[in-house]
Amino acid sequence: MTSRDGAAHHPVMVYSRPHLPPPLTQERKDLYMQVGLHATGCTAAFISAKRADLVRESALFLQTLSHMWVQDGVDEADVWTELLRRVEVSELLHRLNQPPHRKKKNGSPSRPWRVTTSKLP
Repeated sequence: MTSRDGAAHHPVMVYSRPHLPPPLTQERKDLYMQVGLHATGCTAAFISAKRADLVRESALFLQTLSHMWVQDGVDEADVWTELLRRVEVSELLHRLNQPPHRKKKNGSPSRPWRVTTSKLP
């Protein structure tokens, strides 16, 4: 479904608390910088195949995200629930794309529905 401007429509999630924009403090700006640096560090470690660096930067990225959630009043359970929902939908789409156990009379498996993307919704 698309909106009038042609952008894809995503369902609005209902979170545990309403969102009020917090003031932009220096502490908040520093946190933005940290999360960006750790995200960049994850990407650089992945590209250069440095597994130990990827693990370390990923942990720092998640830890910094957690600090951001606390500052913004986001319940961590909402984030993990959303992530779990996306993983489960992805797994469902993957299962639906598998051929059934029975084959057609001509010997080839039928594919009643073909999912052509591996992207999470």
